[in-house]
Amino acid sequence: MQPRTKGIAAAATGTTVGLAGLLIMAMPADAGLEPELPELSATELVEAALSAEAPSFEGTVAVNNELGLPALPGLGLADAESARVYHDSDKGARISLQRGSTEFTAVHGPDGAWTYDSSANTATRYPHADQVRDLTRQRGEFSDPASAAAEIIDVLSESSTITIDGTARVADRDAYELVLTPKPSERTLLREVTVAIDAATKLPLRVEVMPNGSPEPVVSAGFTEFAVGAQPDELFEFTPPKDADVSTADPDKAREALPKHADPAQALDDVGEALGEPLAVTGSGWDTVLTGTVPEDAFAGAAEHLNELSGRNSAPENATMNLLSRFGERFTDGEVSGFEFTTRAGTGVVTDDGRFAVGAVPRQVLIEALEQQ
Repeated sequence: MQPRTKGIAAAATGTTVGLAGLLIMAMPADAGLEPELPELSATELVEAALSAEAPSFEGTVAVNNELGLPALPGLGLADAESARVYHDSDKGARISLQRGSTEFTAVHGPDGAWTYDSSANTATRYPHADQVRDLTRQRGEFSDPASAAAEIIDVLSESSTITIDGTARVADRDAYELVLTPKPSERTLLREVTVAIDAATKLPLRVEVMPNGSPEPVVSAGFTEFAVGAQPDELFEFTPPKDADVSTADPDKAREALPKHADPAQALDDVGEALGEPLAVTGSGWDTVLTGTVPEDAFAGAAEHLNELSGRNSAPENATMNLLSRFGERFTDGEVSGFEFTTRAGTGVVTDDGRFAVGAVPRQVLIEALEQQ
């Protein structure tokens, strides 16, 4: 992995933005006795997990998100609550993400790829199967929920103490418990990341992100069902509903068929493109900080909605200030002032001069990153 890609991937896993990307992974272990498994060193287990190839399988993923992010009016947090995953290396892949009463489905098969969003009743076809297949090979199969966990292990290994903390049963399968703990030099707010790795396939089945000062994970996501075996051909075919708004994607944008967690580097590049400003990564490992410039109209919709709820008719700049003060704390740190936002997993700041920084670190680390820009 190239240094830049590794740094951006670390940002994706080390910030509240990136922690949302952890929502397609693994869940608390099943109750029962810890299985007896052959002894492996932590190094051997890491190497096995990073080199594992996904078999043909189907699985159900459940998610528990306790990030503590505020529910901003007018800004929906795209949290998946559960997912159904199908993978067959010879045929394709399929993933359906559940968000409340709506569903997002991505299908990759021999005839190309489709995405379907039930909330908008829109379907997009990506007809160039070879191009989509090449992209998924470069970035990890898009329906493989273990690929993000492997990315975390790869990114955090150098800045972590890695141990094996016994075994567990996850989705009725035997698994090793791999624990990544920040080295003493790291200034993160996270205590550890625990990854349950399937004993047979060496694929990650569960990820738990643990904050300091709490026995409960800030994010846990994982398979509740996982069955290895060939999958039916019809799973990798897709016919949109008759009343759906159907479009065909530009071949050069075939990568948009892939859910963002498949490629953290591309995901953050896309965020920067949407913001209209490039994003910068400072630090590495657990101390990674993501910085950028806030677009002028970034909070316009939420601020306007807050105006409506409060019955006010504030000017746009005042409405934005009201929004920031409602969900953040005013701060002054040296020559930097603005609003600070805290969750159980990290910190974010929006400065008075229109910059932002976010990371799984204390505010002082964010300020230091801003001063380097």
